[in-house]
Amino acid sequence: MRKLFLVALIIFATVTAGLAQTPQATAQASEDIPNMGRAPREPNGIGRLDLRVVDEDGNPIKGVRADLESQRSDGFLCEAWHWTDKRGVAVLPPLHMGRLTLKLKADGYETQKLEVLASSLNEPVRVTMHKK
Repeated sequence: MRKLFLVALIIFATVTAGLAQTPQATAQASEDIPNMGRAPREPNGIGRLDLRVVDEDGNPIKGVRADLESQRSDGFLCEAWHWTDKRGVAVLPPLHMGRLTLKLKADGYETQKLEVLASSLNEPVRVTMHKK
């Protein structure tokens, strides 16, 4: 009887561990990615862009090149760039923030160029890319 109880316990633990690895659990984990973006506290202050890129169906896009250009009010230009990972996330290096232009390029998708408000960077910047 004791052996039967142990076998049942092992089977229950195995099934429970298998259910925890379903696609739903993986999808939920990808939505729980912590925000790494930071808005600058002052004009020309340092901020950081946290980018989330998906396709028209809501699927993350890996390999999107994100170029961020910051035209500061004191005349200086700062630039940062990075590529999205398999979760569609790219956290760009911190830089001095002015008037921001974000350019996104990926194979098979239309290139996008958009203005971003530095004051909005406390939240991830979410972009949907469209296929060519």
